[in-house]
Amino acid sequence: MKRIILFLLATCAVFTLQAKNWTIIGEALENDTTLLEQDATNTNVYKYMGEITTGEFKLSDGTNVYVPVCGINDPMGQQIGMEIQADTSQVGFGVKYVSPSKIYIMTVVDGPNPTLEVELAEIYTHLYLIGGPVNTTGSGWQLSDALELEKDTADRFVFYYHGFLKYNSSGDEPGAIKFLTSKSSWDPAFHPAGNVNQALIQASKMRQEGADTKWEIPADGSGNGYYVIKLNTLDETIEVQFTPSDADYPSVVYLTGDAMPCGWVNDFPETMTTTNLLEGKYQWTGNVVPGKFKFLKAKSYWGSCYVSTVEDQLIESGWSYPVIYEDWGETSVNDYKFVFSEPTACTIYLDLSEMKVRVSYGTTVGINDLENQTGQYSIIGYNGTIKASSPDLLPMRIIVYSIDGRMKYSNSFVSNTEFRIQKGFYIVVLTDLQNRVCKKEKLIL
Repeated sequence: MKRIILFLLATCAVFTLQAKNWTIIGEALENDTTLLEQDATNTNVYKYMGEITTGEFKLSDGTNVYVPVCGINDPMGQQIGMEIQADTSQVGFGVKYVSPSKIYIMTVVDGPNPTLEVELAEIYTHLYLIGGPVNTTGSGWQLSDALELEKDTADRFVFYYHGFLKYNSSGDEPGAIKFLTSKSSWDPAFHPAGNVNQALIQASKMRQEGADTKWEIPADGSGNGYYVIKLNTLDETIEVQFTPSDADYPSVVYLTGDAMPCGWVNDFPETMTTTNLLEGKYQWTGNVVPGKFKFLKAKSYWGSCYVSTVEDQLIESGWSYPVIYEDWGETSVNDYKFVFSEPTACTIYLDLSEMKVRVSYGTTVGINDLENQTGQYSIIGYNGTIKASSPDLLPMRIIVYSIDGRMKYSNSFVSNTEFRIQKGFYIVVLTDLQNRVCKKEKLIL
């Protein structure tokens, strides 16, 4: 038996009518009678989506049966008129060439002169998110910035975007997005249904063609955060789940270096597994050799890195070490590396929410940070002031990061320290002489 897939679509129309029981009757479908259901916001448009055959069919509105006007009975790719059947011998509709297992869309537009059209549903291989929040040029939108969506493995019409979006500080339409079907062309694209821009968190229906409308993230930053966006290209719906966040963690982080199996490359680096994107957590398991390594924020680009805060930081199993974000487009870039001194199998854990890296040697996974065993260290913050203390007279180092991982303050101290800093949200880390993390806190000043 053929599987029938029934969906609803809403499209714009001129007339607003009382709901009718439009049905497809005949041999074209698996059932002798198949209901076309009506969208609540477009009451004159009814749609069926599913498989069909070459058999003949007619339409009924619950009162009358309808047949083609003037004997043109193949509605494939064209909108043809319908009239009330006067005699049961009148020929019904029929699609001459039907492709097995393809999905077809039948659209009835009700009104004084009802019409029927049949289209083959488009199946897209790729979808891309494009717009101000992913713009990297600081000027107009570029197709090269488009981010590919993940295609559902079970439903060929469903795509997902998982990641952070925020209102851009520069560029054209810095809070607006839309979805492309190709990374080499602006059309066709998916836009919000209607003729005006729409808040992204209110998205529900989308369309192709027509005005170049977009979904928008507010300029006040209230829409910055982590998004799960589901697009269904068959029924042209969009669902949005939003978690507010000031962070902007990359979807993927990469490893490169002569300690890694890949060597010093940026086109085919080692890919870390994203274990919790909302919390900026990643891990990689494999074999390393004596040498250096660092983390890349983007593939095929050296300029955005997560690196050590000190030169040639030797990694010991089980300890955490601070990392810092550096952009080669900015000043004061050190590009310090982490170092393995011996060949070993290991798991590398990167935590961008706390700006630290930890390595577990061997196959053991899940060793707690040694920093968690020490409770004598103290970090507190209030009214633009940060205070820290240690339990002994050994030199310590305090590092203050902004939420995006940039170092804002660093200094050494013995026993205790106190300093002023601009109010904001910070990650504060205390390290010992080996640069091992002994204490960390997130502070809102």
